[in-house]
Amino acid sequence: MPRIRPLFLPLLALPVIALMLWFMPPAANASGYPPFPAQTQWFNVSKPLTGSQLQGRVVLLDFFTPGCINCIHMIPIQQQLKQKFGDDLLVVGVTSPKFSASKQADNMTPFLRRFHIDEPVFIDANMTWWKHYGVFAWPTMLLLSPKGKVLHSFIGERPYADMVPVVEAAVDGARKAHALTHPKLPLKPLNADNHFFVLPTKIAVSGQRIAISDTGHNQIRIFDRTGKLMATIGNGKTGFADGSFAVAEFDRPQGLAWLDNDLYVADTDNQRIRRIDFSSQTVSTVAGNGQRAFLNEVNSSALDTALNSPWGLEAAGGDLFIAMAGDHQVWRYQPKTGALDAFAGTGDEGLHDGERLLAQFAQSSGLAYHDHNLYVADPESSSIRQINMQTSLVITLVGKGLFNFGDRDGAADQAQLQHPQGLAYLNGALYIADTFNNAIRKLDLDTLQVSTVAKNLAQPNGLAVLNDHNLLIADTYHDRIAALNLDNGEITDWPPTP
Repeated sequence: MPRIRPLFLPLLALPVIALMLWFMPPAANASGYPPFPAQTQWFNVSKPLTGSQLQGRVVLLDFFTPGCINCIHMIPIQQQLKQKFGDDLLVVGVTSPKFSASKQADNMTPFLRRFHIDEPVFIDANMTWWKHYGVFAWPTMLLLSPKGKVLHSFIGERPYADMVPVVEAAVDGARKAHALTHPKLPLKPLNADNHFFVLPTKIAVSGQRIAISDTGHNQIRIFDRTGKLMATIGNGKTGFADGSFAVAEFDRPQGLAWLDNDLYVADTDNQRIRRIDFSSQTVSTVAGNGQRAFLNEVNSSALDTALNSPWGLEAAGGDLFIAMAGDHQVWRYQPKTGALDAFAGTGDEGLHDGERLLAQFAQSSGLAYHDHNLYVADPESSSIRQINMQTSLVITLVGKGLFNFGDRDGAADQAQLQHPQGLAYLNGALYIADTFNNAIRKLDLDTLQVSTVAKNLAQPNGLAVLNDHNLLIADTYHDRIAALNLDNGEITDWPPTP
């Protein structure tokens, strides 16, 4: 079996976030749709849709949960299908939440903006539709006839080439049956975001320079410590181009790390690692061929190797470590030799300690380093992991497993997080961007106690140490960078307002 096309069984490192084995009724085959959940929240429409409005087209129901990397990987595939089939195909997003935060309507709008999702979406908070159709894994896509009959199911990540002929056959069949009536839909896509920062995700500080991934603008911004803008890298277009700061292009860049005088960027949706050289003011690519592959073998050349959603970066010992979210692994790039390898994790999604190459991670997204230890934020298991670089052993500091999450302080072995994505080390403690709890948490590495140091954020994604008393926070869904004073807990916008 090719490693890039695994089955959807959880023990085979499949591209499915998890299986929910307590919901396994048979898939529905009857015509028509179940009632929409009462008082559900709809998005991208001016008023809730009705079952009759779904009829008259071939419909692709997309059962997803925000934060699921495999669900995110299917978004561009669905966009390609919509472009090919036009008004004959209607994609409807069904948010079936894994995390409690994903039931909240105010978290959905920024998510839809972040990934440019413009089809109708509703929140299936009580998993009503999920249970009706017998869905058991994220992502699952059901193809329905114009009368609402289930024609086909796509479970897990599926390539465009596999889906096109199935959808095409359904559309052709509906056209021959004169079933494509195209009832008018009250579509109302979200307004564009026009803040200075749009969905910033990661921060890196080195000396007098502060780098920020302005992810929604596809740019990297460089400030000095006073907050003065020194450089904007990238022309702001979604794309891929090396070259000068003014012509370079990124596609949802995230992780950042300074190494010597260079800044490295996890160019997530380009599936590449980029290097920013400030002496020549140019951007170049050091790893990734632009293709995304699941558990792809590392080729002899880093530039010839497919990556899988590089999310976070950290420099340590002259090497660059990559949180490879799509592969549930940590990779390593060695700038001196150009070598690239899988440093930790089997690729199976889970929470398993032990020797680093035999350990399991779950959508590794944030990294921090101190004193021979590389720390990993694993959002899908709501855990914080430690890789000891001397012993090559992985241990879990906080977290119990894929479906254990919450908001609890106290002893690390009993504390709970919810989908953390960022880390920073300062003065004997790890600070955690507890993303879906909208909070910053502190893990004291001496006492192994977890405490909350800031709340009322909006899905913070990245952290960086500004100085001994202040952290910088990528307060992603608030479209801002915030400064947290650790002495008094005060949170202010950064750069500071003149």
